[in-house]
Amino acid sequence: MQNIKPISPIRPASNSQSGFGVTLIAVTIAVIMGLAVSIYMRQISTQGLQYQNMYSASQARWAALSGVEFGLFKSELGEADVSGTYPFFNSTIIIDTLETNTGGGSLPDFWYMVTSRGSFADSYTDLRFFSKKSMKAVWGDVSIIEGTGNVTIDGTVTINDSLYIGQNVTVSGGTIGASVHTHLYTPPTTSVSPASGTNYTSGLHPRQWLFSPDFNTVPYDSMIAIAGAITSTSGNKIRGNKRYRNTTLNLNSFADSTLYVNGKITLQGVTVTGGDTTRPAVLVAKTDIIAESRSGDETTFGDNVVLIADDDIYLYDATEFGLDWSGDPPEDRPVTFNMMYGFDYIMIDDDVVAWSSTFSTDDIRLDGSSYGIVYAPDKFTINQTGAYLEGAIFANKFVGTQTNRINRGTLNLNHYFNQDFFKTFDFGVIDQSLLEF
Repeated sequence: MQNIKPISPIRPASNSQSGFGVTLIAVTIAVIMGLAVSIYMRQISTQGLQYQNMYSASQARWAALSGVEFGLFKSELGEADVSGTYPFFNSTIIIDTLETNTGGGSLPDFWYMVTSRGSFADSYTDLRFFSKKSMKAVWGDVSIIEGTGNVTIDGTVTINDSLYIGQNVTVSGGTIGASVHTHLYTPPTTSVSPASGTNYTSGLHPRQWLFSPDFNTVPYDSMIAIAGAITSTSGNKIRGNKRYRNTTLNLNSFADSTLYVNGKITLQGVTVTGGDTTRPAVLVAKTDIIAESRSGDETTFGDNVVLIADDDIYLYDATEFGLDWSGDPPEDRPVTFNMMYGFDYIMIDDDVVAWSSTFSTDDIRLDGSSYGIVYAPDKFTINQTGAYLEGAIFANKFVGTQTNRINRGTLNLNHYFNQDFFKTFDFGVIDQSLLEF
């Protein structure tokens, strides 16, 4: 008889075994979800950093571009130096001007490199462009009379080409724009009345507020200091007053083509030989420089002569300062370095013709003719109806028969002159020179 072994019945798993399986599955799911969340959060964090870096880089680039614009704006306002660090909203701008290429090597004559670094957080962008210093006025085509009160244009004055006046202006006479259409600019909250005439218009300047540019007096003041320190006469240094009569004064015979006098220089019927544009002939006086005629001989100066006086400069009679190039169109006239720098007062008498950039910290009085810049941080005075200016004006106030009354002389403001005497740059941007470096 075959023995048959009974089969044990199938019994369900115990509660402890079932719970372990469920826990294992839950833990596995939790680990997977944790890993997924961790990966997701890391991705979100990475994307956040990427977006933050993109934002910082974008802000830095826009700040650098704004620095380029700011540098141009500051230089066009005539400020002495555009270099510096400036806050820009939540960014920083660093502007610099260089006379050499950042990649090494020199730049062409009259070229400059302007660099702008915009920074935000840890990001920064460097931009640069090349510019060329203009040989015309820093304002291009606008002369400036800032004014110290309401200005009146009347009388026999003739004005041609554009002029900025920093006050309310009343036009009640004179001839404006007879040969060149003239625009009278004024700042915000001021106006010209009447606003237009036959040959002139008026309105707000695109830059709104204009101010005279900065003139660098340091080289001239330092030469005056040398003259003032002379204790004995030797070589090109003279102690005490010096007078020349009916002779030729060749300044190129002195060291550095310069004569220093610790006193007054008087020139009577003298022919003064000029230098060249790289080494002009220079007269330096601790007090006055006086040029006048004697025995029928007028005092004449060649081109490339500089007069520097710690007090006054007087050009009397029919003195000629610089050669006469009036027969040539302004744009075709040769480059010269003719200049007068008087710390106090400069007088250009009735029959005098001066081809000069003229600078005085006090008063420039024009009764004759002047071709070039008139730079007067105090006042520019015209006393004679026949006075003639061709070039540019940068003055605090104009004095005709009264202060702030423009009513005498002829002002042809073509803004052609041959040297840039200012601290500032007149940026003419070189095409396609804006690059990141």
